[in-house]
Amino acid sequence: IPEKGVLALPPALARARETVPELRAEILGDGPLRAEVERLVAETGLNGSVAVPGFVPEHRVRDSVRRSLCLALPSTREGYGLVVVEAAAQGVPSVVVQSPDNAALELVEDGVNGVVARSTEPDELAAAILRVHEAGPALRTSTADWFVQNGRALSLESSLEKVMQAYGRS
Repeated sequence: IPEKGVLALPPALARARETVPELRAEILGDGPLRAEVERLVAETGLNGSVAVPGFVPEHRVRDSVRRSLCLALPSTREGYGLVVVEAAAQGVPSVVVQSPDNAALELVEDGVNGVVARSTEPDELAAAILRVHEAGPALRTSTADWFVQNGRALSLESSLEKVMQAYGRS
């Protein structure tokens, strides 16, 4: 769907590859914009370096994220951003976009467990991805540390406990 910002990824990846030519990506998921994403991948010369496999099983998503430089979530509207927490659990930083309707933004401390792009513009997203690349393993370590410090508070169990306490039930 348009709010996920997936159409911003191919042009941003093409820009980032101008600096880091070995950069590769997988754009996972399916929806009404998939054909347009595939067209943009081809149009920007990313065939062979960006895969668009569509919907994949959960284990494939985890494996892909685990071996990634970062999770790029160019969404401008997220209700929570669970994928940011899931990536952080694997020590993988996230790139999110500054937008008033993007709750995933609340989960990323810029430079600690990811990078905040100012917009979905290709130069902005590419710069954010390149910041993750430049930070290297130190950002992965920092992301893993962030999850150790925050993971429990962000868990479903913790949320349910808070709701139960709010309603006077323990």
